[in-house]
Amino acid sequence: MATADESPLRQRLTLSMDDRNHQLILQAGFGVFLLALYSAFAYLGYPSERIPSILMIVEALQVQIAEEGLLGAVWDALYAIFIGFFLATLVGIPMGILMGVSRTIEELLDPYVNAIYVVPYAAIVPALIVWFGTGIRIRVAICFLFAFFPIVINSFEGARTTPEGLLEVAESFNASWLFTMKNVVLPYEIPYILAGLRMGIGRAVRGLVLVEIIVAVTGLGGLIQNWSAAFRLEGVISVVLVLMFLGVTLPWLMGKVYDRLIWWDVERAGF
Repeated sequence: MATADESPLRQRLTLSMDDRNHQLILQAGFGVFLLALYSAFAYLGYPSERIPSILMIVEALQVQIAEEGLLGAVWDALYAIFIGFFLATLVGIPMGILMGVSRTIEELLDPYVNAIYVVPYAAIVPALIVWFGTGIRIRVAICFLFAFFPIVINSFEGARTTPEGLLEVAESFNASWLFTMKNVVLPYEIPYILAGLRMGIGRAVRGLVLVEIIVAVTGLGGLIQNWSAAFRLEGVISVVLVLMFLGVTLPWLMGKVYDRLIWWDVERAGF
């Protein structure tokens, strides 16, 4: 409870943390409800081949960890995600900033960025298989494509919406282009960049899921196909749960980085 002598900033932070705790309680409660509902369906006469019990799913997960190389597949997946994400960051941030500050570069690159962005990636996977094979390289390529566009678009929007007043002040002091980029555009750009990175890491996981399912030779996709071929739904669900865990955890970690670095965003601050 905020007291009268507390500053408005501290009161807002306290309310923000209370809202977060309330949200976590609601999310945990809803998760328990879903587990109970699933267990009810699993134990009320439905065939286990169609709705495996939670115990069967846990046992399948243990088997995959002990015998089928699940941890190695997860490591390969994380490697592909982070390499693709790193390359997307390395290319996307500078490209987005340059498009935002230069009308010429924007007019040159914008049609191509938009054209590639709207293409369904599943349609170009066969071509990527020809170019990169079915190993780790195609996973990196797909993760790169999925992560690249949120990063470049957010970086572009941040640079384009830099207040004209700030740029005019820098110009009035005859600041160089490099000085203006470093001390005016980039600080204003940071929240946009971090938001793009958060979206990008989540989309990289989605890209990995796509390529794992389509290629399905090794890794998590191979495990899914093996369990599917044996008509063992509990194994399929256990691998899908691992993918869901990655898809939730990585953006959450990026969100924590955002909260710590963008400390003035008090509505989202995590301290």
